[in-house]
Amino acid sequence: MSYLRSEHEKAAYHRVYYPGTDVYVNKLGIRDAAELEKVEREFTSERAEQGFPRSATFRTYDGFRAIHRHLFRDLYSWAGKERKYTTGRGSIPFAVPEHIGPWMREQFNALARDRYLVGLDLDAFAVAAAKYVNEINAGHPFIDGNGRTQRFWLRMLANNAGSDLTLTERDGKRWNEASRLGFMRSDHTAMAKFLRRRLKPL
Repeated sequence: MSYLRSEHEKAAYHRVYYPGTDVYVNKLGIRDAAELEKVEREFTSERAEQGFPRSATFRTYDGFRAIHRHLFRDLYSWAGKERKYTTGRGSIPFAVPEHIGPWMREQFNALARDRYLVGLDLDAFAVAAAKYVNEINAGHPFIDGNGRTQRFWLRMLANNAGSDLTLTERDGKRWNEASRLGFMRSDHTAMAKFLRRRLKPL
């Protein structure tokens, strides 16, 4: 709430939650946080196992949004849509709503100029991918599910570049810490090291 800058943002924030709770308004009407978290994990896992539509791609911001929409469409009306209020980590805000689109497109335009990291060895890919992961995280376009969307996007990017990225639920804490350092300190080293340990040639 401390990040909210206007009455418009405050109204957008309150529309996301059931009154008096920190539970997202959802299509199933679930009002218990633990139950919603459990159902969300189940639904997103099922969607991922089904495979992604052609619109969900690593190449563009629209494709990135389509990944999120595919994963969360069963639960949230805002699946694949940019958030309308400011949020952040610690005392540092993520991109404010009006800057999300330009920031994210800038990252994907740069990625295209870098040929989607094709032709890099695993060490170089990890270093380059870490920077993109952290810059995309700084944009943080969605209300929730940014990390999951990034990880599926990153697997697609790695596969296209000729490598396999294997991540498990046990990697969550390492990913989150590397993301924190990338965002709070602009230090991509931890993310690069983490990714390199999880990459192998196809």
